Amino acid sequence: MSVALAFVGVSRRFGARQAVDRVDLELHAGEIHALLGENGAGKTTLARMALGLVAPDAGRIEIAGRPTALRDPAAAAAHGIAMVHQHFALAEGLSVAENLLLADAPCCWSRRAFHARAEERLTRHGLALDPAAPVATLALGARQRLEIARALERATRVLLLDEPTAVLTPAESETLFAELDALRRRGLALALITHRLEDALRLADRITVLRDGRVAARARRGELDAAALTRAQFGAEGSAAIGGNALPAAAPGTPGPLRLVARGLAGATFGPLDLEVRAGERVVVTGVDGNGQGELLAVLHGLRPARAGTLAERSAARAFIPGERQRDGLALPLALAENLALGRGAPPGRFWSRRRLADHARARLERFDVRALSPWQTAAELSGGNQQKLVLARELAGAPELVLAENPTRGLDLAATAFVRAELCARAAAGAGVLVATTDLDEALALATRLFVIVRGRLAPVAATRAAVAARLAELAADRAAGGAR
Repeated sequence: MSVALAFVGVSRRFGARQAVDRVDLELHAGEIHALLGENGAGKTTLARMALGLVAPDAGRIEIAGRPTALRDPAAAAAHGIAMVHQHFALAEGLSVAENLLLADAPCCWSRRAFHARAEERLTRHGLALDPAAPVATLALGARQRLEIARALERATRVLLLDEPTAVLTPAESETLFAELDALRRRGLALALITHRLEDALRLADRITVLRDGRVAARARRGELDAAALTRAQFGAEGSAAIGGNALPAAAPGTPGPLRLVARGLAGATFGPLDLEVRAGERVVVTGVDGNGQGELLAVLHGLRPARAGTLAERSAARAFIPGERQRDGLALPLALAENLALGRGAPPGRFWSRRRLADHARARLERFDVRALSPWQTAAELSGGNQQKLVLARELAGAPELVLAENPTRGLDLAATAFVRAELCARAAAGAGVLVATTDLDEALALATRLFVIVRGRLAPVAATRAAVAARLAELAADRAAGGAR
């Protein structure tokens, strides 16, 4: 197989942090190459180099064996390099058709022809979307599929995918896997950046593991199993901690006092529904993304108004972990210390010196293992996983009586995922009511002391087993199709 893209001894430093350290990596035409590593290991920095967003401090990038300077994204695109971003690069104010076609559409197309071409591309990628729909109205899963479809249209040599299945359903993931296999057979080089070992083991012809910016392991298909890959990412001690971090069951005894009570609550995409969360409970709502769970949490937290019903009781000491950390959870241009002082994360007292803010931030950053250069680094400079841990460090400060979380471990590595789930359990054990909305069925089954499924805004209790959830989702979907819901 010919080498489509190669990193030869590349290094990149951000301030005092060595993000990538003398890495050699080859992406071969006609192969899928999985890139693994914990949050902040250097995976996304390598991808940004390939896109011309970041230049290496040392080493070189070669395309088809020739040293090439990728000075900007336009240069990368000219060489047939495209990327599916973990945090969507879509223009939310534009329509589906505009996001798909504006980069290559002639100015003389009519609106009808423009939408017809978009329909053809959407159909090719199995997307049932309205070309005229604003991207801002799409559910996360639909946005991810659109991002993938747009990148597939532009990649002629190399396609980079950063956590592409994080917000996809199993069926959508299967469709994507088939597309990637077809691209592999066509001769594209594909780089799959993922924390999901099952995706890497199933799809990858080669696997490279990064740790602290360096290559920790290389393997061809079948040479390493999941346990060996976990050890390569986190070391023997870290992988043992992950494997032994079983989540506690609910404490026996009478349920605690009510932390949240909703009666007949309805929004634009959910309800009407009744819901109670008591102290010590871990209530989980699971289902395909876009079925109203995001709006439900926003209404419960008071960020959006309800269309009907009441919140009969709501704890004042609430923590809120939104589904979109960059858009809704952080002020990206602000420093970490400033982000940690927002809302419930603020240190006690009315006046804070710069030193006091920094000391407060250092304690929270260390407690939640946020990998940062200093408290005055901006939130935008952190990796996605560290941004998520920053949100948690702020929201879980103190002793919240109610925790509302949407997909709290999306984009996190195995160690960070285990840590976050343990933190949510600890908050419940300390007397908080915890309500989690997640599209990850494994997460739902791991966390729930009471489990609900949601389909088009309709909520129904279900036993915490994989078979029961699948059966209940199918039942609700059939009922909705027959017109039996609201």
